[in-house]
Amino acid sequence: MAGAPLPRTKRRVYLAGKMHGSGNWRLPLVPRLGVEPFGQPIDCGRFIFTGPHFVPFCGQSHEWVGWHAGVEQHDSSPWPAPEFTRPRWVVPGLCMEWIRESNLFFAWINATDCHATLLELGWAHALGKPVYLAFSTRDLARQMWFARHCPRTTAHVHASPAEALDRALAWEVPFE
Repeated sequence: MAGAPLPRTKRRVYLAGKMHGSGNWRLPLVPRLGVEPFGQPIDCGRFIFTGPHFVPFCGQSHEWVGWHAGVEQHDSSPWPAPEFTRPRWVVPGLCMEWIRESNLFFAWINATDCHATLLELGWAHALGKPVYLAFSTRDLARQMWFARHCPRTTAHVHASPAEALDRALAWEVPFE
């Protein structure tokens, strides 16, 4: 009797993308984000979330109150530093390590000023990770032509981050 195909292991996914004042698009995809221990992978059922991790502060999105990933953002913040914060320069190193721990880099791109996301994309390429770029509009995809045509990359336009992640998780990466 021919053996059944082996079940596919859960992908370890880094979810890159800009946060906006309207909220963190990652929360519906990673409901335990900010609840699980900081920096630890989170089992989301269909995939394992590797990062980036954020620490909620006074119920606000991290960027809008001056804190990122439990790390001090700037000295001019009107809010007191959360306990156990570290210097701001720690953030890029943490993100790079979380990308290193992933086996799929997913980016939701819904703005052209996603500077940190583009830097993370470069790190993912340098680390040899497969990259799934999800654009919210055709115009954004057109403008980001250089990123779309990198090795180990597929790029598509999607109506939402959830739809895009569904497609990314189903992507049969040809070079794995």
